[in-house]
Parts: sequence; structure tokens; C-alpha cells
Amino acid sequence: MMHKNHLRKLGAVALVLLAALLASCGGGGTVATTGGVGTGGTGISTGTVTGFGSVVLDGTAYSSASPVYYAGTDQDEEAQTSSTAVNLGDQLQIRLDAQGHPSKVVIDPELVGPVANLGAGGFTVNGVAVRVNSNADAGPVTYYTGLNDFSSLQGGMQVEVHGAYGQSASGQGYIQATRIEQLPASNPVTRLTGVVSHLNAANGSFQIGTTLVQTQASTLITPSGMALANGQLVNVWSNTAPAANGAIQAGAVNVRTLRGVSGPAQVGGLVAQLAGSRFQVAGIPVDASAANLASAVQSLSNGAYVVVQGQADASTGVLTATSLRTYANSPAQVELRGTITGFVSASNFLVRGVPVDASAANVVFTGGTAASLRNGVFVDVVGQVAGSSGNLVTASSVAVLSQAPDGGTVDYQGTVSAVNLASGVFSLSVQDDGKTQTFPVTLAPNVVFSHGTVAQLIDGANVEIEATNTASGLLAYSVSFQKVQASSGSSDGTSSPVLEAKGTLYNLTASSFEINALTIQINGVMPKNGKLVNGAKVDVSFIQSGSLNLAQEISLDD
Repeated sequence: MMHKNHLRKLGAVALVLLAALLASCGGGGTVATTGGVGTGGTGISTGTVTGFGSVVLDGTAYSSASPVYYAGTDQDEEAQTSSTAVNLGDQLQIRLDAQGHPSKVVIDPELVGPVANLGAGGFTVNGVAVRVNSNADAGPVTYYTGLNDFSSLQGGMQVEVHGAYGQSASGQGYIQATRIEQLPASNPVTRLTGVVSHLNAANGSFQIGTTLVQTQASTLITPSGMALANGQLVNVWSNTAPAANGAIQAGAVNVRTLRGVSGPAQVGGLVAQLAGSRFQVAGIPVDASAANLASAVQSLSNGAYVVVQGQADASTGVLTATSLRTYANSPAQVELRGTITGFVSASNFLVRGVPVDASAANVVFTGGTAASLRNGVFVDVVGQVAGSSGNLVTASSVAVLSQAPDGGTVDYQGTVSAVNLASGVFSLSVQDDGKTQTFPVTLAPNVVFSHGTVAQLIDGANVEIEATNTASGLLAYSVSFQKVQASSGSSDGTSSPVLEAKGTLYNLTASSFEINALTIQINGVMPKNGKLVNGAKVDVSFIQSGSLNLAQEISLDD
């Protein structure tokens, strides 16, 4: 998440030409201004990503095709990125336009920094306690990226932690992790989430727990016009190394608030400060006094994971609840709906970048069998983050569709031809079970290019697109130029098929590394675009020889 994407949008003329097409496919073309929760608009949803096909937030699906996406980088607290930057378990803020379509998505990690005080079931980052969760009734199960599971964590390891903010019985803040990602040791970014205390307006300092945060004139405070105050839940971003005493120089401070927001809202997270029918979720005050919620409120306790829907009051920031769901009564399953990529076997393939194991004997298949699975096949996978290995989803059911449905999200890798940038169209040729299938592709108004620019979209380019399937072709809102080229044979002249994987590298040794629960033998291959390090994003092509996965080409994302 912290790596930089090289992103370029289409020119203004092309955007105007294509806006009508996106609207006709049910997506909105609105681009919201930057900022966090509480920056205006007509609706908002915050919580945990529990699936894809759309973006699924705590069980509620939102179109992934219409918004513009933002995430932090080494240089910016909020920079434009591609839709594929969203991961399972991420914390998101989704802004909705007047039609209820997502217009802006912000990827919003709670903590970034080194692991400390590692113990049974928890650790700290920047002085904030982190708890991991393996119980679906207690909230989204912790998902690991660039790690096998909790046992892979080490003191001093740089990590990015997404999760729900809670408070202990003594009032101490903690994060219940929904995703933990290993980052390269060279990571320069610090993030910190907690409640403001000991605010000193004169010198611009405050504390989160025992950690001192220092602001200055250049520090960005969002929402715009919001003054810092004791008791606020805030997220701090910095790309300046902490001082010797651990103090953090804030580059940006985002206050978690619904002030300024009037409209429908959904907030997912842990209950805190429960008093009768009032409580907080993610720093948002909730009024759950509606008569129809009485029985649900009676069963609540501090620390319970809930999903609250209702109306936001712009003047007070209070969310007046109309519905209330607890994970204890109705946990959200992981649902992955889309095309298969990175297929190795029924026990290891990707759907929207998430590794899936569908090899168990008790998996319920409809529309096909395990033998039907391959790259390009459209599936609907339901399952859970595995208890024994937290870096993949163990499927309970797999529906195999004969083709992608209209409106479905597809992920295809192939070769570009017939490019017409003036009208924003091209053709994409995809290999499917030894056969070539060609799709007409139109670039959406909010299209983002990664690992290249629009100028590189030429005949012969190898790309991976995320797109909406329509009756007239594919409407692409993410185009990624591929650095690893697949081929039909191996580099040693054998007929072994070349397989592909992409993700976060971990458990690096002199001869091997792991990615997506696969062990890859480096096999003497020199990596492109950098040096192999734990936490790096890599693309790999490999062949299988017996039980070994032998690398043929390795490329690092820049």
C-alpha cells in the first residue's frame, strides 16, 4: 500500500466524451475534493473491506467502477491511486454522490510503523496497542499480507495496520486489526490513530496515549476548518522520522467526524463509551434510541463490532441510527466475485488479488467443479479468512459462471491492439485455456494507469485491466502495464506452463521467497527494477518442477 504508483488520467476532452457512457452503465462520474471523513457530500460509508466484485464494506456492496481512489504514499497523505490498491481487510472511507454512487474512496490505515512489545495475540505500533482477531463473531478476522500469520511478525518489522478503534475497560485505546501488511524496512512513513489528549494550542502539540505529536503551520488538518480538541479521534500521517524521544512531526491530521456531512451514513467498527442507547463507533457519536433498535441496543457491550446505518447530522456530527447489526449475531462472510487470475491450482488462485483455497472436499461447487477453475473464469467465492493461515481465503462455496454477467467486475490480462486514444478505445486479446479471446475496451472517465502512462497504451502493450462488463464490451477504470511477460513454455526449453503470481514478498532467503502462500525458488533469476526485500511488491512468472516453483522472471513494482 505504501509503494508509489505512477498514475495518469485521460485528458479533459476524453473525459467529457466518455462521461455519458459511464453514466449509462450505472456508474457515477463525480470526483470529490480531497479530505477525510466530514468533507461534505450527500452520503458516506466507513468500515472494513469484506469482499470484492463491487467493493463490499462490512457486507454492504458499493460499485467499484465509479469512484476515484486515494491512498497514502511516501510523499503524500492522500494521493490518487488505482482501484486495485484496495485490499481485503482495508479500512475505507467511501463518499457517495446524490445518486448514491461512490464518488471517492480513501484507503485509511490506522497505524504504520515498527512492531514493538510483541506478545501473545498482540503488539504495539507507535505506542498504540494492536489486537488480532480470529473469531468472525467478534468482527472481520485479521487478514495478513506479506506474512503467513501472526507468528510471522517480528519485533522491529515495519507494518501497516488496518483495523477498528476500540477502548479497553480502563479507557486505553487499541486497534483490532482487520489487515496487517509487512512493509519494506526502508519505509519512511508513520501513521498513528488515537484520541487527542493534553492539547497545547500554543505550541501545536498533543498526545495520543504516551506519544507526543507536534504540528506546525504546514500541517494539514482535515476536515477543512476543523479545530483540534481533546477527546477527538484522529489519524496522524508523517513522513519525517520520529524524534529520539518518539515524538512524531505531523504532516497531516484527519479528525474522524461526521460534522459537515448531511445524508445517509454507514459506520462499521467497535462500540465504545456505551451509555444507554448512545455510544461511539470509530469516533462517531451514535444515537440508537429509535424504538425498533431497543432489543439490539440491550445486547450491546463495549468492544462489540457493529455496523450502524442512519442519517448524519451536519451540525453535531451525530449519526442517528435506523438499523444496527452486530457481527456476533450476523458476521460478514468474505465474498469475492470476479475473474480468476494467477491460477496455480484449486488450492491457490487469485480473485481480485486475494489468494483463495477451494480445494477442500466440503467446498460446494455450482455451475462447475474444481476442474473448471482457470484464469479468466468468472466465479463467486464465499468463504472466510483461514484460521490456520491468515493470508488466504478458504472457500466454502464457489459458483462458476459461464461468462461474466453484465455489470460484473472483470480482471483480464492480455495484449493491446487497435488503439484509438482520441475516442478512448482499444482491443484486448486474452489467452483462455489455449484459445484467444478478444474484447473491445473503452476507457472510463475515472480510468487510472499504473506502472506507466496513457502514452504507453500502444499496439502490442501487455496490460492487466479491471473493468465493468457491459453488453457492448469492457469499461476499464484501471489499466496496469505488466512487467512480467507470460509465455507458453519455460526458459529451459521444456513444455511446462508458465504460471504467474503477484503480491507482497516475504520470508526471503538466499534461494527463495514466499508470495501468496507460495514458495518461489529464485532459480538464479536477476530481479528487474530493484532488489528483493521483504515487504516489496513483486510480479513473478514461474514453472513447476516436481514440488518446486522455479522463477523464470521477477520484477519489482516501483
